[in-house]
Amino acid sequence: MYNSFYGFKERPFQLVPNPAYLYLSRSHEEAMAHLVYAISQGDGFVEITGEVGTGKTTLCRAVLENLDQHTEAAYIFNPKLDSLQLLKAINDEFGVSSGGNSVKELIDTLNAFLMKKKMEGNKVVLIIDEAQNLNKDVLEQLRLLSNLETTTSKLLQIILVGQPELGEMLDSHELRQLGQRITLSCYLTPLTYRETREYIHHRIQVASQKPEVQFTRGALRAIYRYSGGIPRLINISCDRALLTAYGLNRKKISGPVARASIRELAARGDVKRLTLQRRKRLSLSMGVLLGVFVAVLYLASLFLIIHRSVDLKINTLIQSGEIERPKVTQKVEPIKKPQSGGDALAMAQESPGISLEVSPLAVLDLGGVLAKVNRRSSRALAMKAVIDLWSASPENSPLLNDMDDDQAFFKVAARQNGLLVQRIEGDLDSLLRLNLPAVLEFYLQGGGTPRYLALVKMNGEDAVLLGGTVEEGIQVDRDQLTSYWSRVAYVAWKDFLDLPATLSSRNSGDSVLTLKMFMHDLGYEDIGITPSYDEKIVKGIKQVQRKHGIPVDGVVGPLTKIALYNEKTAFKIPRLAEQGGVSQE
Repeated sequence: MYNSFYGFKERPFQLVPNPAYLYLSRSHEEAMAHLVYAISQGDGFVEITGEVGTGKTTLCRAVLENLDQHTEAAYIFNPKLDSLQLLKAINDEFGVSSGGNSVKELIDTLNAFLMKKKMEGNKVVLIIDEAQNLNKDVLEQLRLLSNLETTTSKLLQIILVGQPELGEMLDSHELRQLGQRITLSCYLTPLTYRETREYIHHRIQVASQKPEVQFTRGALRAIYRYSGGIPRLINISCDRALLTAYGLNRKKISGPVARASIRELAARGDVKRLTLQRRKRLSLSMGVLLGVFVAVLYLASLFLIIHRSVDLKINTLIQSGEIERPKVTQKVEPIKKPQSGGDALAMAQESPGISLEVSPLAVLDLGGVLAKVNRRSSRALAMKAVIDLWSASPENSPLLNDMDDDQAFFKVAARQNGLLVQRIEGDLDSLLRLNLPAVLEFYLQGGGTPRYLALVKMNGEDAVLLGGTVEEGIQVDRDQLTSYWSRVAYVAWKDFLDLPATLSSRNSGDSVLTLKMFMHDLGYEDIGITPSYDEKIVKGIKQVQRKHGIPVDGVVGPLTKIALYNEKTAFKIPRLAEQGGVSQE
C-alpha cells in the first residue's frame, strides 16, 4: 500500500525469512561463523538457539544460499514428525527414494546416498529448524543417524536450530548421549539499541536505494522499548508505524507516530502471544534475582553482626591488656626498573593500562622460525599479540581454537574484544599506510599450510614480529619478510564512532551528522553540519583517501574509517610507525 509513497521496491519489514534482509548483529555474526565452521568440519552436532523472533530461520536461509557447489543440504522446517516420517522427509529433501516402509530401508537408502557423495568429495548437511518440537524418540533417531560414518569422518553434519527449550532438552539426563555430541553451541540474543537502529536502517536500504523515510530518535527508542530488540517485533512495529505515517501523509516517523502504532498493536492477540513468553521469562528471571538479592542481604547483615561482635571482643581484650595493639606499617610500592637502551621494543598503552616489554631477537632465517610453528597455534598467538595492544583484558573463547576457517577465526576473535578485522591483500607499503598492527600470513618455500605472525612495529627497513616460539619477538629485514609473506594481512581496528558499514550519498541522518562533526574536529571546517551526505563531505572524504593512499571514491568504508581515526591523535590506537616502539598517542 505504501511502497510507492516511500520509494520502496517492496515492504522492508515483511515477516518472511528473506536472506537478502539479514542483518548480522554481534551474536548473529558469531552464529554465522559457528555454522560456517561446522559445515567446513563436518563432524558432530551443532546447536543454535534463540528466543521466538530472533532471526534463527533467516540465518538458516542465508547459510543455505551461500553453500558452495560441493555441499548438499536438506532443510527440515516442520519437525513435528515421528521417526519414520522424519526419515522420509530427509530422503525427500536429498532427492533419494523415500518409499521404504521401515526405518532400516530408509536408513540404508540414505547411507548409500551419503557414501556416494563422500566418494565425490562432497559434504552433506542436515538443518532442522524448530527442533524444540522434536520428541525424544526422534532426537534419539537423529543421534543414530550421526553414526553413519567411515573410519575417518562423519557422513552427515546435523545442525539443530530452535528455541531455548531445545537446550533444556539436550541437557536432560535421558538425552545425555546426544548432548555429549554437541560440538558447537550458540545462542542468538536480542539486538541492542544501537543494533536495532542499524537493523531498521539496513532493511530500509535494502528495500530502496534512495529511501524517502526517516525514523527519528524518539521513534527508535519507542520501538526498541516495545520490542526488546526482538527482530520480529521490530518488523511488526515498524510496518505498522509506516502504515500510520502513510495515513497521515508523513515521511518522517516520529516518536508520537511510533507510540500510537504500538498502542494499536498492544491490543492485538498475536503480538500479545508473541510477547507473553518473553515476559514470563523476564518475570522468572526477576524472581530469581530478587531471591538472590534477599539471600545476599541476609548474609551481609549476618556477617556485619559477627564482624562487629569480634571487633568489640578484640577492643575489650586490648583495653584489658590481654593482647597488644597491632602495629601499623605503610605499604611501599615497588620501584619499576627503567628500560635500558639498545634494541629493546617497549610497547605501552596509557589506556586501558597494559604494559608489554619485549626485546626482539634479530634473526637471519625467517623460514626457520616459521618452520617451528603450525597454522592453528601461530594464528592464535599472533591474534593475541595484536589484541593485547588494544585491550588490557583480552577475551578468547576456547571454541575459537577449533575453527577451521582462519578468516572467521580472526573476525570472531576480534569481535569478542570489541574490534573489527579487515582483510588486506597488497604490498607492504599499502599495509604500512594504515599504520596499525596486523596479523600477516606466511608460507614456507614450497607451499603447505599458512603460518601467522603479528607485525607490531616497522622501523625503517626492519620489522618486529610477535607470536612465534620466541616470546620476546623477532626482528627481520624487509626483504626476508616479503620473501615469505603471502601479501595477505588481517588488520585489527576499532570503530570508535560505531558508524554503519558504509556511508555514501545514499545515507542521511544521525550517522552522517556524526561523521561531519568528526570531520569538522579534524579541521575540515567548510563542511556544514547537516544530516545529508552532500558534495562537501564527499570532497573532504576524497582528500583523506588521497592522503592515505586508499581508493578515492568519496565513500566511507573500513579503510577510510581507519584513515579517519588515525587522524585523531586523541584516540588510543597502537601504531606501527612511531620511532622507538609501538605506542599510543
